[in-house]
Amino acid sequence: MKVNIQISRSLDVDAPIERVRTLLDDYENTIRRFPKLRKLTALEPNAYLWEMAPIGSRTAGISHEVRYAARYTVKPEQGLLEWTPLPKHGNATIEGRMQLASRGQGTRLSFDVKGELRDVPVPLMYRLVAPPFIQGTFTRLVDIFLEQTRDALI
Repeated sequence: MKVNIQISRSLDVDAPIERVRTLLDDYENTIRRFPKLRKLTALEPNAYLWEMAPIGSRTAGISHEVRYAARYTVKPEQGLLEWTPLPKHGNATIEGRMQLASRGQGTRLSFDVKGELRDVPVPLMYRLVAPPFIQGTFTRLVDIFLEQTRDALI
């Protein structure tokens, strides 16, 4: 089964944008904070293969190990980290961006991601509820990532 995800979340960080911008300088360590990330492999400069631990529900018999590759572009003057999918890697296509914006003495950290998960094993009786469940699971992972990123800056 294919499942589309689309997530837009943001979080305010109690630190000036100059300090938060270090997330972009060392984006590899920043993305390593993503929950359930089991392995991050450099494929070439600025391109990585993500391999995640299983995500799902034992009760519903849904378990999916997401794997995908993306190329990263940093635009420090814009406070922006973008990633675009690399085809023919894994079972997902994920693209997105992390944007920094000055908010008074703090910084707003915004995270937008969209993509498609392929070959998600979902029992027939859960096909209707699986997409919102998976979307919700990924949304929670993004929230945890943002919280852990904020906490690393404090």
